[in-house]
Amino acid sequence: MLEGYSPRFIDEPERKPEFDDGVALPEGIREILKGRGVERLWKHQAQAIRAIRDGKNLVLVAPTAAGKTECYMVPVVEAALGGKCSLLVFPTKALSRDQWARIREFALLGVRAEVYDGDTPQGKRAKIRKDMPHVVITNADMLHYMLMHFRLWKEFLAKLKYVVVDEIHAYSGTVGSNVANVLWRLKRVQKLGGNAPPQFIVSSATVGNPAEFAKKVCGEENFELVEGVGSPRGKVRHVVISSTGESAVTTCLKVAKELNRHTLIFGNSHSMVERLGMVARKMGLPLEVYRSGLPSDKRRDLEMGFHSGRIKMLASTSALELGMDVGGADACILAGFPGTITRLRQRIGRVGRKGQESVAVYVAREAPLDLYYAEHPEIYLYGKAESCHAKPDNPFIRKNHLLSAAKDWPIQEGELGEEDEKLAKALADDGLMKEWAGMRIPTKEGTKKVQGLSLRNAGKRVRIIDAYSKKLVGEREESIAIGELFKGAIYLIGGQRFVSRGLDLEEGVAFVERMQGEDGMYTQALRNKHASIISTLGEMKFGEVGLQRGKVHIRSEVYGYTTKDSFSGGTISRAELDEPLAYEFDTYAFWADWSSWADGTPAFAEGLHALEHVTISMMPALSGADPAEIGGISYPNGTIFYYEGQEGGSGLAEVVMPRYAECVGMAFERLKKCECEIGCPKCIFSPQCGNDNHYLDKERGKRLAEGGLKEEGKKR
Repeated sequence: MLEGYSPRFIDEPERKPEFDDGVALPEGIREILKGRGVERLWKHQAQAIRAIRDGKNLVLVAPTAAGKTECYMVPVVEAALGGKCSLLVFPTKALSRDQWARIREFALLGVRAEVYDGDTPQGKRAKIRKDMPHVVITNADMLHYMLMHFRLWKEFLAKLKYVVVDEIHAYSGTVGSNVANVLWRLKRVQKLGGNAPPQFIVSSATVGNPAEFAKKVCGEENFELVEGVGSPRGKVRHVVISSTGESAVTTCLKVAKELNRHTLIFGNSHSMVERLGMVARKMGLPLEVYRSGLPSDKRRDLEMGFHSGRIKMLASTSALELGMDVGGADACILAGFPGTITRLRQRIGRVGRKGQESVAVYVAREAPLDLYYAEHPEIYLYGKAESCHAKPDNPFIRKNHLLSAAKDWPIQEGELGEEDEKLAKALADDGLMKEWAGMRIPTKEGTKKVQGLSLRNAGKRVRIIDAYSKKLVGEREESIAIGELFKGAIYLIGGQRFVSRGLDLEEGVAFVERMQGEDGMYTQALRNKHASIISTLGEMKFGEVGLQRGKVHIRSEVYGYTTKDSFSGGTISRAELDEPLAYEFDTYAFWADWSSWADGTPAFAEGLHALEHVTISMMPALSGADPAEIGGISYPNGTIFYYEGQEGGSGLAEVVMPRYAECVGMAFERLKKCECEIGCPKCIFSPQCGNDNHYLDKERGKRLAEGGLKEEGKKR
């Protein structure tokens, strides 16, 4: 199997179930569960149902295919039978509809449930609001709009008992900061409306700090933690291989062809999944592509086609990594490490859900963190998952939700704390909020702003316009757009290749033109970056290296780009822009002062640059952050800045700085084990490098890491 790739095999044995028959279920619920094949409750299911019945906020952590749905479905149905309502919040539309199909089985008992999200037609939405169901299934984005029109939901909110937040690990980072504020607004509306506060039920397949993170997102102090491994699973053969000498896209497709099974391939980005589809067509493979941004009817067709087996191979972004049932898939291929152990386990948990033996193939790209886990698969299979993080008080995010809260229900005099008062004043100064009858409400411009609010980011959006049809074909956050939509950039949309004809940051628009043919090329931005310290909030030491954390100002400037080959990853050409594109923002960071190791030679600066690359590549393993959340800048004087890539911050620096010694240790191990002489993608090359991986010194970077670790060791 997989000859030529030197595969490593790890067999995960079959898992036997643990039952708990100590929970009595109403006869109707019991019979419907039996029809679904649930004869007895597993141990963690019984524990969860007992805690919820006792009125406790619950956070449930259990592996994929472990019956988490039944843990909240039983109390939700019981509440419905008692005339109470529940709000189920899922991170994706696909998961919402998957869970809707399950709860509809309880319609025989008179339980009514509806999906209310962006794919719900306007006519259907009006019918739902007119005749309120017991259970409303939605996502945080739609809940944001529902709250701004909460009076239409007055009857439902008056009976609201449970709020279910599923797959909470999906809200780590900026989106979690936004979701925490949406849930704060929900509780605020309930309080001002004289309704009882809801009881929270939170679940995830894997997260390192479940109770802590649930408290941060839901704004509640007390959570009962239930952890479960009581569910069965068939034998899984894990295979680890490296894509040495070819792109991960090519390797994954060759593996899929050899396996010749019902296969799900996960890519880590929109671009990678589109490239999988493009190359698969050339190889004659029956591969379909699934990602966000596709029309809803197309997504439904792909979901049903793969579930039924009509579609044999499907390449997906993270859109399918969460808890929905993908049917009888028995092979999963990961095109690179997805950034966190949590997400990796979610992805390999998509297969073998029917109890059959399955295969999970991890294809390590030529990247430091990918190869670190290829060398230590036991860590991603059995080690502790990363901790999630969020920063609900990010001022840029909080301002948006204070404005939204004023639209939900006018802000009362004396309602806000000191920091929120400052933000409200800033909103008034910007002409977005005004006084009205002793309260504060949004202005016309303020209302327009909150109606266009995105929970996936904290910054401005850029509209992508087809240069010929003048139609809107997509949107991108401004901080990302300068690196993807500069003039000459190749951009993929729905399997089609476009070239950018220009990006106007003032107008917030990029014009693109459809390209003819498929030459397999893509572009990568070249950047200059600079960090300025605004304030210092904390400090500590790593050996002789001083660490400080604080607020910083970042300027990121795209001055050119390289054109690369999708198959090999090699550079074809290099070009400079007529005028650089710059994005500036305030965020949080920590910085390491390595100046005591400086010797004034170019080798020191290049070694520091190499150390910056490899330490950043390891940080997702310690923080649970998406790699795109972390930026880095190294200076010849010896300072490395590690900054949060989102305007206003995400809480990442506070999580990572105390674990800097671990990070440097992992980096040193990767540098030591890499067999290259002067540096390569397996150790110090970074796909995010603004200098296209020039000015790097692997050996000096390794010596810096080793020296820092020795000094740290002397303190112990």
